[in-house]
Amino acid sequence: MSQEWGMTSQRRKSFGFFTRPTILQELTDSGTNTVPRTLQKSSSEVHIPRGRPKSLIFSNGAGGITQEISATISLPSPRGRVLTKAPRPKSMFGTFKLREVSYGIESSGSSSTASSHERDSGELAEISATVLHHGEALSTGGLLRRKKEYLVLTSRELLRYKSQHKAWEQLGSAILPKTPPAGRSASFSSASDLTGSDNVVTLLHQIVAIYKADADPTSSTIQVDHIDDIGGPSSTIFQLGTVEEAQIWLDELRKAAAIAREISDVPSISTSTIAYIARRLEAEKDYVPDQFFRVYTIVQRSNNGKVHHRSSSDDLQKMYSTICYLAIGVHKVHIVPVPKTPINRSASSLLLTGPTVSYGVLNLTTLWMSTIDDSFTLGFRFPCRPETRLTLASCHVADIIQSIRQISEYLRPEWVIPPYVMDIPELLKDEPITLEPSVLKDEYNNIDRTIAAYCAAFDLDASTICYGILTDVEDGPQFILYPPLHPRRKVYSDLELLAVLRSLRWNEAFGAISFRGISLDPLMRAFDSHGNEYEPYATRSGKSIKVKNTDSKRPLLVWELRALALCSTKLRRMDFRDSIMRKRRGSLDFQGPGEEAEGCGIVEAIMALCRRGYTNADWFDFTGIELVESDLDWLVDAAASKLAHFRGFELGRCGLTERMASLFLAALVAHENTLEALDLSGNPARFHAPSLNTSMCYFPYLRKLNLSRILRTSGSDPLLSAEVLLRWRLQDLDLSETQLNSETVDAVSTYLASSQSDALHNLNLTQTGITSRDVAIFMHSMTRVPGKARDLHMHIGQNHLHLNHSELVDTIAHGLTPSHLTMRMVDYPKEDMFRELIKALTVNKTIRYLDLSKVSLPYEAGPETCAALGELFAKNTALVELDLSGEQAVLETARLGMGINSALGRLAENRSLQTLRIELQSIGNPGAVVLSQMLMKNTTLRHLYCDMNQIFLQGFSAIVNSLEYNTSLLCLPTMEWDRMEQIKAIKDQLKANNTGSLAGAAPPSPPQPVKSSFLHRKALDIPGRKKAERRVSISEQPVQIGKTILKPFIGRQLSTVGEELQGPQIGVIPTGSEMQELVRMVEEKWDAELMRMAEFLERNSMLAAGKNDVMMRIDHDNPPSHP
Repeated sequence: MSQEWGMTSQRRKSFGFFTRPTILQELTDSGTNTVPRTLQKSSSEVHIPRGRPKSLIFSNGAGGITQEISATISLPSPRGRVLTKAPRPKSMFGTFKLREVSYGIESSGSSSTASSHERDSGELAEISATVLHHGEALSTGGLLRRKKEYLVLTSRELLRYKSQHKAWEQLGSAILPKTPPAGRSASFSSASDLTGSDNVVTLLHQIVAIYKADADPTSSTIQVDHIDDIGGPSSTIFQLGTVEEAQIWLDELRKAAAIAREISDVPSISTSTIAYIARRLEAEKDYVPDQFFRVYTIVQRSNNGKVHHRSSSDDLQKMYSTICYLAIGVHKVHIVPVPKTPINRSASSLLLTGPTVSYGVLNLTTLWMSTIDDSFTLGFRFPCRPETRLTLASCHVADIIQSIRQISEYLRPEWVIPPYVMDIPELLKDEPITLEPSVLKDEYNNIDRTIAAYCAAFDLDASTICYGILTDVEDGPQFILYPPLHPRRKVYSDLELLAVLRSLRWNEAFGAISFRGISLDPLMRAFDSHGNEYEPYATRSGKSIKVKNTDSKRPLLVWELRALALCSTKLRRMDFRDSIMRKRRGSLDFQGPGEEAEGCGIVEAIMALCRRGYTNADWFDFTGIELVESDLDWLVDAAASKLAHFRGFELGRCGLTERMASLFLAALVAHENTLEALDLSGNPARFHAPSLNTSMCYFPYLRKLNLSRILRTSGSDPLLSAEVLLRWRLQDLDLSETQLNSETVDAVSTYLASSQSDALHNLNLTQTGITSRDVAIFMHSMTRVPGKARDLHMHIGQNHLHLNHSELVDTIAHGLTPSHLTMRMVDYPKEDMFRELIKALTVNKTIRYLDLSKVSLPYEAGPETCAALGELFAKNTALVELDLSGEQAVLETARLGMGINSALGRLAENRSLQTLRIELQSIGNPGAVVLSQMLMKNTTLRHLYCDMNQIFLQGFSAIVNSLEYNTSLLCLPTMEWDRMEQIKAIKDQLKANNTGSLAGAAPPSPPQPVKSSFLHRKALDIPGRKKAERRVSISEQPVQIGKTILKPFIGRQLSTVGEELQGPQIGVIPTGSEMQELVRMVEEKWDAELMRMAEFLERNSMLAAGKNDVMMRIDHDNPPSHP
């Protein structure tokens, strides 16, 4: 019971020797949390007065025996301190009692009931506490030997006396009888005020952990870690008589400590300590305000959990536990040491040292919690390293366990089976976990969050990983991994690949995953022999799997890909094109005896699951991976099982021989009702046409077939007969780079004429040896209604189209063409053939997409051909996309010449073309000026790709200026290639000028007149003529570099730069700094023009989206540069 402060009492000095000195009055008078001056000396030199209880009142209740001690504490008035002698402490390591000190661990609350509140002098306090349990024990603490003590547990404190007799002297025999009657409870005022120098007080709300000190279940020792009187960590081990008695003490202490923490008004951790821990986490890049952040006071125990009695102080330090903080950040768990302060620096500095140790949450492997005490274990394992186990204890163990589970599920929201061993009470397992912060899942199940968490756990930079998500694809959405964003490497490390693969595991957001062009070799060379917690052993539904292995330890790539295919029910397609870089072998059929090549790992990982139907993935792209005999065994074994329900196999450039291809096709017959796609391109196998037709006729539901770059045996049989083709409703047929005989041409034309080919959208006949007559036959066969385009993309480039060319021209002129036509890299021995083709395309009304890139003429296009191109640009009303790009290679150049510039001006009359590609045609600045004039009039063009044309700053500025009047263009290149070419040309010109000046400076000679440039001559004053005034853009302003003035770029060639550098200052050689300054100024002007271009394109995009009010804002912010 508690009483109000209402009475005053005087100090009775005659009883001072019964009690131990205290500093309560000093802390109350000062009102601060600093250390009093009396504590700045050693404990043996301090003598502090202390009051004692005035009276002991006992009363018996009617319903039983209730014994109560009422103690009144007298606080002296604020006057000079009266020091009385007190007995010298027996040990210099004895602690000062009732010391109120603010410290990092929140022990700043009072160390007794009376000192927990500041009160005015002269007032009294009467507070009651209840004795819960008492008994004898052997204690070990600090550097002292074991000693026998009598323990008294109250509702607020744990009192330790030297003997039971001393406890009786302080509390009375009525309170502590030798055999307490059943159901008896004892209550008294604050016990810490009743004890003398023969006891030790431990406040229950300052206890950090209570647990068994020994891992042996038959041990009868318990350990109590708490905060001592000065705010430092302290630990005491009690040895009881029996195991049962130890368990009783353990239960009573934990219950009493829990109640004391609930009713205590002292915060468990101070604000200053929270700030200190936050700074530690911020240094580890794991602290984000307003996100997950938890801090707990814990005890870090020795790993073996056993206590050894040693005499050395170093051994004792290793024996005792360490009090520290456990902080849970966004991605990691941190063990933060207690901060040092002037108060605890000398008292317990041995236990307060050490840096912050961090462990990734997603590296968690073990989560164990005791059911009888406050101990728990956390295990973390870095990939390919042994596990690190932390033996910890805390009174907040349940909250810690749930917080770790909470952050783990927050970072891995889709993991059905956690990859760690969890041994906790069933009550905690059944308790629902609320994810905090409460962030809704995105449509891809927070894949970005999981990747960032794994990167943090593996100490990686998450910004290096680059990926995309495609939605408009078959079996989408598709996760596609791109090369790393790293300036010095183009291959992911094994840990980076591991982070991506484990983030994708259990994620049900993707129907397709692509690692195309990403090397997976680092994981193929990585082995983990320290644990198997990430090895898949069950399906998503919990069904255990039985998969044979060639040996017990496989590369990490096998386990990760197997888990990826096993743990997602929505994953249907996996793309591994060019992901394993292996040296190709001439023939795998001629391996030596006993020699067996190692498999790629990917086939083994996935085909073993497909064979037993453990995965829904049924479309695989292994193109570019060299397969060996062991891979073939896995493929044939899985293909022979109908449980695999394969839909597609892409085995291009896999090194398949005749034997391997025939075995695989024979086994694949089991999937005749499900197979939709097959790719056998680029393999060294030489196919026998009749055998190939026999094998292919078993798959009536094929949609995509790729037989490009294959070899066939000699004979007149068609590669694919008409009977086989007519069984299919193909959507994509690729026969490129495969020589087609006349029988095959007839079979394909027959198929195109049939209604079975109505679903065909892509026909690739590039470099198949066909002529224009064969192409005309194909076009006539595919046409259903003359003059109406068929929705088909036909590739006929790199063929002998100059043969019978007139038949192809007539077919195009009459509109018997598909909607998309690609004629790349066609060599015309005569220019008039190409001109006739252009004239036929001008009147064509069915072709919407046309690719004439890299067309080679014997010479540059003449005036008649350029005029025909102008007519095409002006009069064609069907073309929507046109590609006229050239080619500039080391051994070959294909471009139309400068005459194309005049044709580009006719685009101003076009009203249908939306996309134009005219790259690598060397149109230069004159062509850029023509394009700028065209853009001022054209209103239909949306995309213009004109880079790599030697367009320098002048031409680029002209194009940007034209955007002020064009509101339809949405895309323009940044001209990076042209920009670098101009910078390189300027540097080369300056170096050439410097070399020439140095060579001519040997015998000094009078200055010679230098021919002025076109711009210099244009700038001369002409008598009687007024100078024309006009506004110039930022790129037309003169630039002064040291003593050199660089004239505007308008109307001059690059060679004039050198003339201007020589003209104004003859004999002055530009220094290195001036050259750098010149380059810097040109770079700045490029950047300024790019910013203007971005603003105009953004304006056009907003106008295209229907935001018409943006036009007024842009015009107001950017007035026109030209009148």
